[in-house]
Amino acid sequence: MAIPITDATVLSLVDQIYDAAVDPSRWPDFLRAFARAVQARGTLIYSHNVETYEASTASDSSSPNAVVDFDPEFIKSLGAYYNSINVWAHNEAVLKPGRLVTGSMLFPVQELPKTEFYNDWLRPQDFFHAIGGIIVQDGPWAIKFSSLRSRRAGDYCGDELRLYQELLPHLARAARVQRRFAFLQNLSTSSLGLLEMTPHAVTLLDASGRVLHMNAAAEAELRRADPLKVAVSGEIECRGALRSRTAFRTAIHAALDLVRAARQKFFPHAQVSRRNGDMLSVQAVPLPGCNRAGAVAPFSRRLAVCALVIQPAASPARVLAAERYGLTPAEAKVAALIAQGKLIPEVARELEVSPNTVKTQLRAVYLKTDTRRQGELIKLFAREPVVLGK
Repeated sequence: MAIPITDATVLSLVDQIYDAAVDPSRWPDFLRAFARAVQARGTLIYSHNVETYEASTASDSSSPNAVVDFDPEFIKSLGAYYNSINVWAHNEAVLKPGRLVTGSMLFPVQELPKTEFYNDWLRPQDFFHAIGGIIVQDGPWAIKFSSLRSRRAGDYCGDELRLYQELLPHLARAARVQRRFAFLQNLSTSSLGLLEMTPHAVTLLDASGRVLHMNAAAEAELRRADPLKVAVSGEIECRGALRSRTAFRTAIHAALDLVRAARQKFFPHAQVSRRNGDMLSVQAVPLPGCNRAGAVAPFSRRLAVCALVIQPAASPARVLAAERYGLTPAEAKVAALIAQGKLIPEVARELEVSPNTVKTQLRAVYLKTDTRRQGELIKLFAREPVVLGK
């Protein structure tokens, strides 16, 4: 007895389609539910090459391929041989993406029992009638959705055809979503893998400054808690001298200020000291893709917006950038503060000089470093931090 196909049935199947798009392990659940709705048995989503008639049911994170209620040996033989003689597959004029077809539309019903495909593949599984179509096609490869049932059950018709046709656009959209989602997952995995290859400690922060991810070097650094550690709130806090703590907080807040970061294109920088006197360089790098208006939607606050790069500061034993460019001690101080992302008025207040004095010294720095604007200087000293004496 046929089960009525109601609006609730349709909505439930649509829900299952999109659930499977983000969790491919759930495609068999959708196939079983569809089979129950149309009184089918063997149901599958598979890849088909319209030029060579190759077939594959292999599945991965980017493919909706799945099979339910088929004998695995018959599925294996479909890909190995029987799809090449599948009389339903040899009709490209009718088989178009988004178009529903039945077996009787593709091949005369009265001729089907005379074929090798029926006698050796369909009949042993008690299949005769089919409903199917192409979900999406990329070059010669198409993803097909088919459901088969016995001769006794009769051909697909009425509400069964309408249900299938209504689901096809959702299946196409879900297939594209799944492919995109798989690509982004792969990109994320690859990117995080690259972070593990860098010798620097790298931590990703969300819009509230909380830790989202750390590479192994960052985990070791923050576990050391000298002077940086992860607080109970999930934020990174700096221990030690007030000046170091203030510089660290300023760098973090500047990177999280999306409007300012987008406008000035600088990487806020700070230097903090370990208990033994060794210096660490901390650079807060705003990540690309942040909302340039500076607003963060409530559901996006847990996305990564800033990378914190921690590494040993340049050693006094090295040739210092100040010496390399012939900067005076006063000019070096100005350059160092500018490299931390501070503006001219802030530098003037910290050095207790006038803004005009800072501008004069900054012009000298531009001349000696062959730069013309503040952004260029920040990039230069982000690569070559200026180390100041006591």
